[in-house]
Amino acid sequence: MNTMNAINAIIDILNTIRSTSSSKAKMAILKDNANNDLLKNVCEYAYNTVDYTYGVTARTVKGFDGDGKTEYDLFSLLNTLAARRLTGYAALNAVKNFYNCATPAEQEIVMLIIDRDLKIGINTKSLNKIWKGIVPVPNYCRCGVFSAKTNNNIHYPGYIQLKCDGTYREAHVVDGKVSFKTRSGEDYDNPVMAEIMRNLPNGYYTGEFTVGNADDPDMNRSEANGAINSDNPPLDKIHFTVWDYLTDDEYTGKLTTNYADRFSALKTAIGNVNNQLLNVVPTHKVNTPDEALKIVSQWMNKGLEGGVLKAYDMKFKNGTSNQQLKIKLKVDADLRCTGFIKGTPGTKYDGKNKVITFASDDGNIKGQCSGMTDAMVDEVTKNPDKYIGKIMAVEFNDLSKAQGNEFYALSHPAFMCFRDDKDETDTFERICELRDMARNLCSYT
Repeated sequence: MNTMNAINAIIDILNTIRSTSSSKAKMAILKDNANNDLLKNVCEYAYNTVDYTYGVTARTVKGFDGDGKTEYDLFSLLNTLAARRLTGYAALNAVKNFYNCATPAEQEIVMLIIDRDLKIGINTKSLNKIWKGIVPVPNYCRCGVFSAKTNNNIHYPGYIQLKCDGTYREAHVVDGKVSFKTRSGEDYDNPVMAEIMRNLPNGYYTGEFTVGNADDPDMNRSEANGAINSDNPPLDKIHFTVWDYLTDDEYTGKLTTNYADRFSALKTAIGNVNNQLLNVVPTHKVNTPDEALKIVSQWMNKGLEGGVLKAYDMKFKNGTSNQQLKIKLKVDADLRCTGFIKGTPGTKYDGKNKVITFASDDGNIKGQCSGMTDAMVDEVTKNPDKYIGKIMAVEFNDLSKAQGNEFYALSHPAFMCFRDDKDETDTFERICELRDMARNLCSYT
């Protein structure tokens, strides 16, 4: 098969995956094509943000003219960009020149890759099941869910910390150089915060970016996170609220330490930086679960999201830790956008994508919801492919299963926001845990 036909075949495979909303069916298509080295390369170059960063986006390329012919094929161009042999104007010019000389299939592939999204609704965890290790992702210590059972893992005294309601970031400091990554492993450029943090001790600092203070009850999560992930983020207003500090050995698991020791080191390090944009997460020492729940209730009465209960002896792990527990009275689940439904004819939403359809990756939950602002409705109507396959937060209050259905539905679901910092949905089991947590916590408030 010649190169042109091979690229066309990749487009056909991607379109076939896009044509189904079933996660199992998508995975079956990938498995059937697991020996397709070109497909593997396309997926790797699109989603491996550790080894491949390009310095250009599809938006900037589309608005640029280019000045001549290209000397690159697809992957030599991408490798040249990833090696930083071309940067700035030279990188942009090289991509546009390639685009101008490419076939339509090559044009589509290169734009999808540099935009880091093949728009097939498959997360990096699933890709790694097909091709082991194809997409390196940062280590991430995820919260468990508070319950009478998981509370037994907390050996009091412990900490209750504000749940910041921002977008997760990991900062890595190495001899004065600071880099940031999202939860899914994408690079994030924040030169203002990098300058603030450059004199901190080497290691990893984990926390959340917010526009304004994390404990500001008037912060609009959807708008703030949208601004942070925009092409022109308000860097002078982005706060980094951190809750953990790990040396390289602690991060990779070569050394295990108690959270109390890591948190003490974090407070010392951040305490030496006098800048309001960098803060340690609001934290209280608690001796009982009732004390923790009371503080969380006070935070939520102010309009804040909730809290995270942590054990002094909690060890950092790459996975879910039942020694750090999420506590929220409002319940929201991370689900995948699978499509849109047009508004009612004759209304102002006639012809617009007013309702979002969603599903969990395990296929056990499906449904639809509204709740988007008019501005968001206009955006998803104009650019639906940008959002289909993305993770979205949906607020709900219960689960139900209609007779004859093989899946569950969320009761009173409402759209909250799209999550650019996540790439997999909650499982059915976790969503049930979140629902049960909210029910149990009502007795404390």
